[in-house]
Amino acid sequence: MTNPSLTIRPERLDDAPLIETITWSVFGPGMTARAAYVLREGVDHEMPLSFVAELNGAIIGTVRLTKVCIGDDIALMLGPLAVLTEHKSKGAGKLLMAEAVKASREHSRQGGPKAIMLVGDEPYYGPFGFKRVPAGSIVLPRPADPNRILVCALEEGVVLGGVASRFIDR
Repeated sequence: MTNPSLTIRPERLDDAPLIETITWSVFGPGMTARAAYVLREGVDHEMPLSFVAELNGAIIGTVRLTKVCIGDDIALMLGPLAVLTEHKSKGAGKLLMAEAVKASREHSRQGGPKAIMLVGDEPYYGPFGFKRVPAGSIVLPRPADPNRILVCALEEGVVLGGVASRFIDR
């Protein structure tokens, strides 16, 4: 996307109401039934790793990262990634993804989680380093298409496996 009026910036606390509105408009009430929602429910997302896309000063998209447990490991869960319908397929989502992965990689170098997990389409997320995990290697709290469980290792050799659960500060 080459629109100079589009910018990506870190999420701020006062963005929350609009982000919720965008997320609900994109995913609808069915999102609360999804495995990814269950993992994020009641857990604060990582503000330094969460971003919004602004077009001419108006928020049109969002991406958040939240800590989750996968087996004995702590990982980041990406989502929701949401862009208002009238602005889809114009590059905002890809810019949000690139910034989120870049920030997560830097956070990992400083001792943060070593991988990002998401439930999504490999053709879209693959260019950002996400790969499908072997079927059954990550068990989610609700049914999900095993072909859509993807992981981006932020360090060489990181492998996630086990039951995914909400992060509880240890």
